[in-house]
Amino acid sequence: MNDPPWRIAIERALTLQGHDPASRWVQLATVALDGAPAVRTVVFRGFLPGADTLEFTTDLRSAKAEQLAEDSRAEACWLFRESREQFRLAGRLRLVAEDHPEADLAAARLARWGEAPTSTRLSFSWPDPGAPRAEPRRFRVPAPEPDRPPPTFALLLLEPDRVDHLDLRPDPHARIRYHRPGGPGGRAPWEAVEVNP
Repeated sequence: MNDPPWRIAIERALTLQGHDPASRWVQLATVALDGAPAVRTVVFRGFLPGADTLEFTTDLRSAKAEQLAEDSRAEACWLFRESREQFRLAGRLRLVAEDHPEADLAAARLARWGEAPTSTRLSFSWPDPGAPRAEPRRFRVPAPEPDRPPPTFALLLLEPDRVDHLDLRPDPHARIRYHRPGGPGGRAPWEAVEVNP
């Protein structure tokens, strides 16, 4: 499978950013239960092997997990300072939880857990996110083992079917919209059209 131009551009932008942790921070918008937009920052963990799917992780007790059960539509916005590029990726989100039936996705979940630093692993044993603040002692828990993710840990996959790539370097700016016929997870080739910035 050949990588689409938008993915190649993202990987190039990540390389240009070097080891800046902020280069992996992505704004992810979902649809709240009341229909309002809900946005938060998530950390890009990589692309799912053999797919144009972006990997993030999440706590199944978070609001976004509940939102996805009702409406899996999402859009990510990713800005790269060094390359002066913005990517907006729209599609569907999928959760890969402890009991996921697809072996390759279950293995990807386990791999991401094993790569997580201790501080991240600890957060999945803390009190429920978004609940009233718990007593400090409730946050002093042992870190879960790197080979045994807790049931609260999930791999969060964004399967885009639309990508809007804005390049702010040229004058005038350059902008390309990519679309994958057949929707998220489709296998049709990506189509591209240049549009005004």
